[in-house]
Amino acid sequence: TSESSSSLYSSLDEASAKALVSATSSSAAIDAYTDKLDLTIPKVTEATSSVTSEYRNWVGPRPVSPDGACYREAHIMDTCPTNFDRNEATNTCWAECPIAYPVECGMQCIRQNDDCMMDTLNKIGAIGNSALAIASVGAFLKLWQVAESVRFAFDCVNIMIGTMRSIFRYIRNIKTTDPTASTDKILNILYQSHNVVTDLPMAMYLCSGKPPPRTLDVSGRMLSTINWILLNAIGYKESLISSWSRFKAFLIGANFTEAANSINETEIGTLSDAMKSKSTCGYDLRSLTDRTWRTVNQLKIDNPGISEDNLRLKMQDTQLVRSDIAIVTNNCMEQLIEESDEATAYKTREKIRTAFSGMIEDLVSKGKSKNGSDEDGNYFMYQAFGKVLISIAVTGFDMIGVMGLIATYLQTICGPTNFMGEIDDGTDPKTLGLTMIQRAFKNSTMSWKRKGDGAVIVDFKSTDTKDVTVNIMSGGDKIDEVDVKAGGSAQWLSNVTRLAGRTLYMDRWRPGFLGLPGTGGGSLLLWVPHASEGGHLELQVKLNVS
Repeated sequence: TSESSSSLYSSLDEASAKALVSATSSSAAIDAYTDKLDLTIPKVTEATSSVTSEYRNWVGPRPVSPDGACYREAHIMDTCPTNFDRNEATNTCWAECPIAYPVECGMQCIRQNDDCMMDTLNKIGAIGNSALAIASVGAFLKLWQVAESVRFAFDCVNIMIGTMRSIFRYIRNIKTTDPTASTDKILNILYQSHNVVTDLPMAMYLCSGKPPPRTLDVSGRMLSTINWILLNAIGYKESLISSWSRFKAFLIGANFTEAANSINETEIGTLSDAMKSKSTCGYDLRSLTDRTWRTVNQLKIDNPGISEDNLRLKMQDTQLVRSDIAIVTNNCMEQLIEESDEATAYKTREKIRTAFSGMIEDLVSKGKSKNGSDEDGNYFMYQAFGKVLISIAVTGFDMIGVMGLIATYLQTICGPTNFMGEIDDGTDPKTLGLTMIQRAFKNSTMSWKRKGDGAVIVDFKSTDTKDVTVNIMSGGDKIDEVDVKAGGSAQWLSNVTRLAGRTLYMDRWRPGFLGLPGTGGGSLLLWVPHASEGGHLELQVKLNVS
């Protein structure tokens, strides 16, 4: 047997991978093969992302926010995170106003077209240093109750279906890029990915009935099982989940016998439907939840005694925060549109992203929270969020309802707009969320390209009967003004680097009653995205009588 096994070791193809997993009932041959490859699993902060964009990413239409204002997130820090304004006098970092509340008004952000009046400021009082959070423990108790009735065995099988789907998808991407890739090469690539670094170990802990430790130890028996699972995935691909009987045999082979044997007839029906489902949104969100929790923990391990402030700064530089959350949440759009309509789907995507902002802030925060213990409280929050996402991971049911429940408990404290990601080309107002309220800027248009020279060109054309001054605000702060003569034109130039990752907002001063100037009459709002390939934005701004 050892000779026949050793003949496979030079470079396995898919057929040989099948032979290796089926020809041995022990893990010795598999371990010998994988030992030869000298595979090592990196830290979660160094793993390769397997996330790819599958749906056009636009900002979407901007509905009027239901609340009149929100309090700006604030932290006492020496160095501010991205998209926070610094107040040197108080050593405080204040969040730039988000797209839902783009107008800065002291310690508040208010809606587009609303005026910042002194009586609004007077209502604030001593708000203090509040952090964005997903509210109280009550929210997560409710979320826990939503998923508490789901049995351990069903959770296990559900998450394993989602995990295997994700691995199949990544193998397919590898083979598309390199059609002749050997099993050795595919295994090496898989070992560097989050599929192996995070997703598979977390699923295995869940299936063993044990809570995952803060530091995952992927060695010994777990490593042997991972190798067996990956070789099956390479050899048999999607046929592993072609039927319940086939997948049950796979689970038993992976030593998840208890879960596989205790699934009842009703659950088999649900899981059989799930295997046919194309939905990956719930699973991908669950995977992001695991990665978020593990990334924060890894940064704490790598930086003993790190302050909350520095941990927050390090998190914003991770690939998870820079791109992956934006891509995964946008990939959910197709499913969200199927469950509702496009406008509702964009709103739900925003709620999911806000929930991730809150979860990251909660995990980073060292303040006493939830049940009085910072570590235990944060872990409970992560578990509750993750458990709900397991329950929708494969079937994808009721994304709107679950995320609506989360949004109900979001505090009216606004952090900066996060997880927009790189925006795809377009001239439709939904591309950058171009929104005009009232008449002053009506019929303005725009054009955005991801690849470009980095220029932002704003052309103003007036049909007004009076001279006006346009105020230009970025992230809630006024950065410039442009005078436009009655019936005339003007141009304002800037660049993507300066404006990226913030709202661009315009209103205008115009003589009104008794000749007194005012900014009433309308406003214009859009989002300026980051663009790794330069970007190019053109705005044709109409100035009308109003």
